[in-house]
Formats: sequence, C-alpha cells, structure tokens
Amino acid sequence: DTYSAAVYSIAAPQNVTVVESTRVLYPAVSRRSEGHLLCRVVAAGVNPVDAKCVIADKLPARCVSLARRGVEGCVVGFDFSGVVVEAAGTSTYKVGDEVYGCMPPFKGTYCEYVRAPVSQVSNKPSSISHEEAAALPIPIVTTIQAYRAHGCTEAGKRILILGASGGVGTIATQVAKAYGCEVTAVCSARNADFVTSLGADHVIRYDDSQEDAVKVLRDGASNEAGRFDMVFDTVSSHEGRDNDRLYMQRLTAKPSVLRESAKHAYVTIGGPTSYWVRSITKRFLGVNLFSSAHDHHWIRFPGCASDLKEAARLVDTKSVRPHVAEVVPFTSEGVQHAFAQMHSRRQRGKVVVKVADA
Repeated sequence: DTYSAAVYSIAAPQNVTVVESTRVLYPAVSRRSEGHLLCRVVAAGVNPVDAKCVIADKLPARCVSLARRGVEGCVVGFDFSGVVVEAAGTSTYKVGDEVYGCMPPFKGTYCEYVRAPVSQVSNKPSSISHEEAAALPIPIVTTIQAYRAHGCTEAGKRILILGASGGVGTIATQVAKAYGCEVTAVCSARNADFVTSLGADHVIRYDDSQEDAVKVLRDGASNEAGRFDMVFDTVSSHEGRDNDRLYMQRLTAKPSVLRESAKHAYVTIGGPTSYWVRSITKRFLGVNLFSSAHDHHWIRFPGCASDLKEAARLVDTKSVRPHVAEVVPFTSEGVQHAFAQMHSRRQRGKVVVKVADA
C-alpha cells in the first residue's frame, strides 16, 4: 500500500511537497502500540511553525538553511482532526470515534494516517467540522496553558492581546472572554470589526505603523486602572520584519502597561534564539532567566489531552469558535499555497489542509 504525505523538501517551492510512499516508510501506521491511537486524518491545521520547518524560527538566521536540511523528508504538521481506525483494548476510545489533537514534533499530520499518543488527543468538539477542529489544537492549547500559568483563567483579569486577528490571537481573544476577562485587542484597521465580533471589549487599531497603538496603550498606563494583568504578544518573532515593532521594550518601559503586581506577565510565543534558550533553561533546570516583566510560553504537548478536552467544552458551549480563513487541497500546490499564506501573515484565523472526506 502507498500513503500520501506532505514532506519537507529543499528542492520544492516553499520547501514542501506531497509524495506517495510505501507502508515500509510508515512503520507508525503498521506497528501497534499501547497508549496510541491509529487515526485516519480528515484535516490538518497549518501553523507558522510548520512553514518555518519546525526549528528554523528558533535558530539564528545563519542557521536557517541548516535547519531546513535537518528536517528534509520529515512529514509536516502538528495539528489534526480525524477518525479512530484502531485502538488498544484498554483505551477509552473506540473505532469510529472522531478525535482531534497534536502530534509530537517531526511525526507529522499532513498525511493519511497518524498514530497519535492518547495523552495528546481528545474527542473532537461535536458542534464543528473536522476542518474547524483541525484549526484548534496548537492555538487553543497554547492559549489555555499560557492563561493558566499566569493566573488569567478567572474573571476580572485585564488582558492585552497583540495580533488579535491571527491564528492564535482569534482564539486567545475568545478564550479570555469565556473566562470572564476584560480584553483589549490590537490589530490592523482592516481587521478591527472582525476582532470586535470576537468579543473584545476594546479594540486598538493601527494603519501602516503600530506607533499609534503603542501611544494609546502607554497613555492608558499612566494610572493603575489602565494597566494589564497580562500582555499576550502573538506577533513578535525572530524575523527581521519584526525588529521595528519591538513591542515589549516600548510597552514595558516605565510607565509599563503591566500592573505592578504582574511579574513575568509580558508573554511572547515567538522570538529570537535567546528566548528559546531561556525557555529550555526554565523548563528543564527550573531557573528563570527572563526579566521581571517577560516570559516566553513554550507549549507542552505531553499531557495536553486535558487542555484539548477543556477546549472542546469551550467550543461546544459556544464560547469559542475557530475561524478558518481557507481550506486548501491535499496537493503539493495546495500545501505550498498554505505556507505562502503563513509567510504573508495576511489571513484572518487559520488555514487548513483537507486531507480526506470525513
């Protein structure tokens, strides 16, 4: 038998192509394993980390080409939604169950089948399609984990979200409102109405430059009432085009937009290599090398099934709705277009690959 999969390829446009391979190349499909589910993939969510070859966004620019070579031939993707086709006898899941979740790094989801760890999947929200469910895992797990870590899962907290119209930002805005927080969202003028529709209490819009938004926020920080318990920065990255933004430096300089009691509460999810080094040090050595204002959230995949279950609850109670910007076909051209969209940063919500019919 042959199976189709999207793999990283230096020679292909956007460094990705769809190939067909034999069962021999997919031992995960043929090898039974306790604690795992064999799932037929219906849809796969496209994340920036996919388009950046998993690790290229965490390394210095001079190492990017090396990173691309390091993932050559690996199956692309983390997020999926699909149907169980094989489950261990001790599993709470059964054949035919609709599930969604995350695969570990380098295992991939842009393929026909995945053998997913039970600790990283949950029942798919029943009120949405597979395409919508595939758009959820990394954005909503990242959000739930970050809010929990910084005490923002309780009503009354004030949260500032930068990049509120993007894949993580759209989810972060809705989850914060579901938890009873007061949300101030920053986005471009063209997306202001869309972000308002997500439930943001206050929307600060900008045109070509973010300077106006920064000024409004800093003016509001002149008193404690205008400050925030957490800033969730979903836009800052290691890319040169973000150097002119430098949101953190401008928003945490005195007077900071953070409340005096908010420590390590300016939370980034992307950034230079130094952020990732500090995150590794913090996670594995328990040593926090970040400044008193800053924290960098690094998603935890193992055990995220409980977060996915919470996410399904939020979706099925109509508190959160994933926004799918575009569904692309499971072809080389379709996946390459999805990556181009990721690099453009122009889409609202998420791009999803339709791998098969439900």
